[in-house]
Amino acid sequence: MEEYLITTDRLTKQFGKHKAVNEVSMHIRKGSVYGFIGKNGAGKTTFMKIICGLANKTSGSITAFGETDANSANYRKKIGCLIEAPGIFTDMTAFQNVKAKCLAAGVYSKEYVDGLLALVGLADVGKKKAKNFSLGMRQRLGIALALVGDPEMLVLDEPINGLDPQGIVEVREIIHKLATERKITILISSHILDELSRIATDYGIINNGVLIKEMTAEELQNACSESLNITVDDLEAAKRVLGEMGITSYRLIGENTLALSERIDESASINSELVRAGVMVSELSKRGEALEDYYIRLTGGVAND
Repeated sequence: MEEYLITTDRLTKQFGKHKAVNEVSMHIRKGSVYGFIGKNGAGKTTFMKIICGLANKTSGSITAFGETDANSANYRKKIGCLIEAPGIFTDMTAFQNVKAKCLAAGVYSKEYVDGLLALVGLADVGKKKAKNFSLGMRQRLGIALALVGDPEMLVLDEPINGLDPQGIVEVREIIHKLATERKITILISSHILDELSRIATDYGIINNGVLIKEMTAEELQNACSESLNITVDDLEAAKRVLGEMGITSYRLIGENTLALSERIDESASINSELVRAGVMVSELSKRGEALEDYYIRLTGGVAND
């Protein structure tokens, strides 16, 4: 049985007649990196704010860390968040910023602050003020601030948006380290879908406030990976021929259509063997889809509005 750290049941946030979050039932596995995908205005940020206690829901429920809505103050202490711009004092150093957050949380020690700064790669910035930081440095400082109090979960809204390639790599490596070494569960949204695919273990796709798909990275890989699709008149005979050829990696995707994930460049020989065995092949085509293409097909629009 899956162990979920957070689940929502028909969670809804309504502004006037508009439902920014429309009956979203999400399932975030403990220890996962949950990639939250959606266009601008799809409802990602609003949903994340509700999870973090920064906005109130209109209806529905949240269960987190075994606590229900009635005890939300308890579970929200276990969630660190970086939503929209980090709350940074620009005239202060990285150390001073993290120290201030630690003092407010009652967890201050110099060693603790130094450890957080080292974790996010800001141990050597010295007395440089945050106003002189690059965008990537500010994002990493924002993550350090979100880690104050040792949360069990992080909610990161577009942490790599606007970063240069080096900044993206740095933030990606931090997220990977937090998930693998510290076992922190992470809910992360991003428009850079290819980058998200490098770290996410699970995905949720939201469109117009509605969660239209949840899937694991493996399920997404199967949905997007290249395959050789063969439509035949006799499915069992086709399977027998493929077995004789040593082909076993395929799945049924239609009443009489098989999607092969191995030897996909041998379409001519596969077709010949099927025909030789009396199997009529009505269609044979190579298919493949990138994450962004799959997302666009699901949502019926462009990746960014």
